[in-house]
Amino acid sequence: MKIEDVKKIAVIGSGAMGHGIAQVFAQAGYAVTMKDIKQEFLDNAVSKVRESLKFLVDKGKMTQTAMDATMKNISITTDTAGAVKGAQIIIEAVPEIMDLKKKVFKELSDLSAKDAILATNTSTMSVSEIGSVVDNPSRFVGMHFFNPVNRMKLVEVIYGNKTSDATADLLCEASKKCEKIPVKVLKDRPGFIVNRISAPNQALLSAILDEGKMKPDELDAVMKKMGAKMAPFETADFVGLDVFCHTLEYYAKTLSRDYEPGNYLKDKISKNELGMKTGKGIYQWINGKAVIDTSKETTDITPIHLLAVQINEAVRVWKEGIAKSIQDIDDGVKFGMNAFAGPFTLASGMQPQQLADALNYLKARYKLSIFTPEPEIVDGSFKTIGR
Repeated sequence: MKIEDVKKIAVIGSGAMGHGIAQVFAQAGYAVTMKDIKQEFLDNAVSKVRESLKFLVDKGKMTQTAMDATMKNISITTDTAGAVKGAQIIIEAVPEIMDLKKKVFKELSDLSAKDAILATNTSTMSVSEIGSVVDNPSRFVGMHFFNPVNRMKLVEVIYGNKTSDATADLLCEASKKCEKIPVKVLKDRPGFIVNRISAPNQALLSAILDEGKMKPDELDAVMKKMGAKMAPFETADFVGLDVFCHTLEYYAKTLSRDYEPGNYLKDKISKNELGMKTGKGIYQWINGKAVIDTSKETTDITPIHLLAVQINEAVRVWKEGIAKSIQDIDDGVKFGMNAFAGPFTLASGMQPQQLADALNYLKARYKLSIFTPEPEIVDGSFKTIGR
């Protein structure tokens, strides 16, 4: 199949990710059918898409004619067979529950055309395991969009253990049609590229909260002063502490016990203080904004520590062969995290000793081996690997 052969996209699931995916493909001119289990879910999704497009029109970034054409490209149904009929690409965006995803893909495998590409939008789960229920798994692939889909540029295209190059290449082309930046993830490893590189800093935030010596505001104040659109603890609240904790638990099972979420997070979850969505988490949230005291900044844990952790994990991602190039790693972090630049670019002007000292300090303070500096950090060869 060639990209020119793709005329229809089916999106299974109409939540935040599902309707976002439907919107960007519809904007690219594709016929899109969104399927969900209830009509009310679909009606809400269409309303959200219309609201998103109207915002663009009001800002002068889209014409009313283009909005109308986009809306006409979207159809909805509660019938799976009808949704996938005639679709060349089928993208699943249902909740992150392995048994549910397998059930969905077993049905999709049976109902879809045998050469249709089947893609999961999972952000953490094993692509290979999800795809184990699909006949001809060479056509199965991960296609991880970032939230919010209509604004974030990155798409991780993830190989399962039987994904063909042709399948991955076609989804990269489809991503470009939606004005996205695709990055191939060559190995199906926990967190893929972007979330994997973020993972140790999630563990660090949990350790800081458990230690209790520093107010979260003090680190977030530093990051905001440096221009961060959303600071680390603020982001955790925004995402949801339940989601944050669930992710750490997954990494604890698949990467290292060091990722086990601490008592602070578990206590917050037991109290249903989950962040923005409940009005309180690490911070109080008022009118959709965290109340952060920026009057005091920490000199204890600094942006250098956070960057050192990120660079160290980026080196591991490269060494494990998860990414094709260090440019892909940098692009992934830059466009998947709205960062100023990727870790290798940011590290190019830094001294190895500075990074190694920061990592060793964190390792000694929090007793977490995931902060052990990689040999390439210590000897400075991180500046030349992959070049």
